[in-house]
Amino acid sequence: MRMTPRLLFVAAGLAVVSAAVVADTIPTAAIPESFLLGHAAPADTAKPAAAAVIEKSQAVNGALYAVVAPVYMGTGGTNSYIRAFNGGATAVNFSFTVVGSPSGITYGIANVSVPSRASPQLNTFGTATAPGIFDLAGVTGLRGSDTGVSVYIQSIEPTAGYQHVTFNTTNFFFENASVCAYALNDTIQSVVNSQVLTNIHTSLFPTYPAQVTIHNYASAATTYTVYVISATTGVVKGTVNVAIPANSTVTQPMTYFETQAGWTPSSALGELHANLVVTNPSGVAPQVMLGQSVINQTVSNALVNMGQACAVNAPVVASGGTSGAGDSGGFGGGGISY
Repeated sequence: MRMTPRLLFVAAGLAVVSAAVVADTIPTAAIPESFLLGHAAPADTAKPAAAAVIEKSQAVNGALYAVVAPVYMGTGGTNSYIRAFNGGATAVNFSFTVVGSPSGITYGIANVSVPSRASPQLNTFGTATAPGIFDLAGVTGLRGSDTGVSVYIQSIEPTAGYQHVTFNTTNFFFENASVCAYALNDTIQSVVNSQVLTNIHTSLFPTYPAQVTIHNYASAATTYTVYVISATTGVVKGTVNVAIPANSTVTQPMTYFETQAGWTPSSALGELHANLVVTNPSGVAPQVMLGQSVINQTVSNALVNMGQACAVNAPVVASGGTSGAGDSGGFGGGGISY
């Protein structure tokens, strides 16, 4: 049984913390000990202490993670950015493990706390005031014969998601480089009756304006409720009702949703991105296909598809007629409208 939409206006601040001072919140009991990093092999008590087995870094079991590979580290001007989305009711930890290629060694782990409904854009290498994933993980450069790195992501939140986007500082070309094992909206739909678009450019990106498409594939005209959310803070800025005829598509610039919601994004808060959550007020699953694109005015007004977003975890499998993690809230229970 899916939960009907409800909305709690809960705000939380973004906290970024180093893996060196805050432990990963992922329950270690759920991960076989053989896959935990940094565990020394047991010493043979029958041998002298000097003959004890030396600790070695263990390979990461990628089946336990969402994987971003390859990660672009500035060659030719192209860098990677990871946008971490939390669809849960409360702030949740994301763990980013940086793994070398082809060595497979773990360079470090960064932990980032993301507020409910928020999706901060995380640089790989950051600045002194805004450290990136590599900084937090203690990554200073490639080692040995490694030619690159990948990032392995974990979060205990069922509706956690991410985008991998790239930007070239030389020619200003950018794209959505997300490659998903599971699509974010498929996982969200398994938990709650909502759909989401993450990290849409707000009006603070005038050179890269965004537009949103909502296709109603229902056989009847439907009015959907769209929650407008600051991706930086997770704060709901307002709602917009969008009436769509049967089997039809509505296309609007992001500025339309800002205006209708009465929201002026704050440059002081860095509200460069917004999240939109679409629900059907009747409580049933919205019969929509969502998309977003950005017009890159620096590259011949190229239209860039930015709609793809990935889930960190597989869709929730219902058991006994319930919806798994749905009772924890989420889009409307503190995050999106579930």
